[in-house]
Amino acid sequence: MSLSQREKDRRHNGLRKKMKEIGVETILVFGNTGDFGLRYGNLRYLTNSKVIFGNSALLFSMDQEPIMFMFSGLQAGWAKRLSWIMDARPSSNLISDIVNVLKSSRPSVQKLGVAGLPTIPLSWHQKLCQEFPSLDLMEIGHVIESMRSIKGQEEVELVEKAALLADKGFENVMMRLKPGMTEFEALALLEQPMREGGGDDFFNLIFSGPFEPGVQLTPFAITGRKEPSRTIQVGDSVLFEITPRYGGYWAQLVRTISIGKQNSLLADYYRVGRAAIEAAIKHFRPGVKLGDALTEAKNVIESEGYKLRLPMGHICGLDCVESRISVESEDILQPGMVIIFHPPVVGPEETDIFVGETYVITTDGYKCLSQSPKELMVIS
Repeated sequence: MSLSQREKDRRHNGLRKKMKEIGVETILVFGNTGDFGLRYGNLRYLTNSKVIFGNSALLFSMDQEPIMFMFSGLQAGWAKRLSWIMDARPSSNLISDIVNVLKSSRPSVQKLGVAGLPTIPLSWHQKLCQEFPSLDLMEIGHVIESMRSIKGQEEVELVEKAALLADKGFENVMMRLKPGMTEFEALALLEQPMREGGGDDFFNLIFSGPFEPGVQLTPFAITGRKEPSRTIQVGDSVLFEITPRYGGYWAQLVRTISIGKQNSLLADYYRVGRAAIEAAIKHFRPGVKLGDALTEAKNVIESEGYKLRLPMGHICGLDCVESRISVESEDILQPGMVIIFHPPVVGPEETDIFVGETYVITTDGYKCLSQSPKELMVIS
């Protein structure tokens, strides 16, 4: 949709090279609209096509043009006009149509690479085994995911635009949020400029309330509330996990606002969280093991008498969570890696908070993609 033919060639040629190395002539790539895990990004990475609803799949071969199967004619029509795949077919029974194409183009297929064996429907697996009894299904999702972990320049530019949307949303909240608004109204303030700026999806979370011993200031708490949407009051702390998607690529900004007055307990937690981030990103450069860099954050948190809670963040791109990061991460930092980093700080009585933003590894270090203020903000 927004990527060039040159980017398509980079991806397709790179994948065919890897397919040759592992001895696979054809692969099946599964995709749907799932936000968590890798149910969406692999398909979009190879097609430059957005899954709107339902399941979709791609047959990608060494020596033939790829074919995409989509749940509806509407999606297939858009794909033909906007994606890299000229042969996009609507299908009311995707796996039957996939089998028919395999029988006509690869009647003696012995090995089929599958990107997403754990995620394809059981009926698909059964159908493939029934129609091709000697077929060896080989999981190759990790091959595509290793390619995706290093973003090209066009991809980085889309992540930067997503990060800019997060900044604009937070700026609007800072200008217009006031006591008496509900959490849902606060989310509306957040999302308006992000939608106006071209955001195509959002994963925005909020938590509000007094920050005091025993409080876990994590936005997921809203899903378990008795109230549908709490009213924000003077003395509250409001945590936003701001996650827009632009052109298929995610970025994230995590910030907390004090309402009416500064909270000294929150300010101390926040100070430790920011110090931990600064200690780790000093080591964000090519050649460094990610876990070693993150250990610097853990050391700062523990030296202040706090504990570290997981998750510390995640690698992101076409999927918001492409992999989790921790002090045990073995990944070697390389230019083009995009990291959402938000180490949670846990104190006595399990009181906790986290803060963070999105970073990209460059040839000589890193770039912070978020321009929002890093200090704890107060709305008076």
